[in-house]
Amino acid sequence: MDLKNKPRELFELNPYGKVPVLIDGDAVVYESAIINEYLEETYPAVRLLPSNPFERAKVRIWIDFFNSRIHSSAHDIAHGNEPEKALEKLLAQLKTLEVALAGKSYVAGEYSLADVTFIPFYVRRNRYRLTLDGSFPNLSRLGEELIRRTAVSSTL
Repeated sequence: MDLKNKPRELFELNPYGKVPVLIDGDAVVYESAIINEYLEETYPAVRLLPSNPFERAKVRIWIDFFNSRIHSSAHDIAHGNEPEKALEKLLAQLKTLEVALAGKSYVAGEYSLADVTFIPFYVRRNRYRLTLDGSFPNLSRLGEELIRRTAVSSTL
């Protein structure tokens, strides 16, 4: 799909005119975080949200952090909206994440939707003029581990 020339059908499915859009039988679901939770609830064979309400809330907090901060800053870099300022913000946000990952295998403890939400950013990091060098060892480790997962690597 040419996202610079979006087809009418996209707007019929999603009034925001954005991708992704999930069509599951009669259900049409859009917005990445909402799609992820829909899939979590509809296909529970692999749980990606903890059963404990507080642990589930922590995952959702990180999802919000990625969507409202990391992905937002990355978008501003890629689309020329004060890219230098956006890069500074992004580096500060990544430092927050780097510190939070210390001593943990995954963002919220166990593999979860929070990690899934990090994957698109990690895969596109070069687009944002970002090199996760030695100053972000936890993020580098996490990103490489995530893209090695069969469910991820098979889609790249």
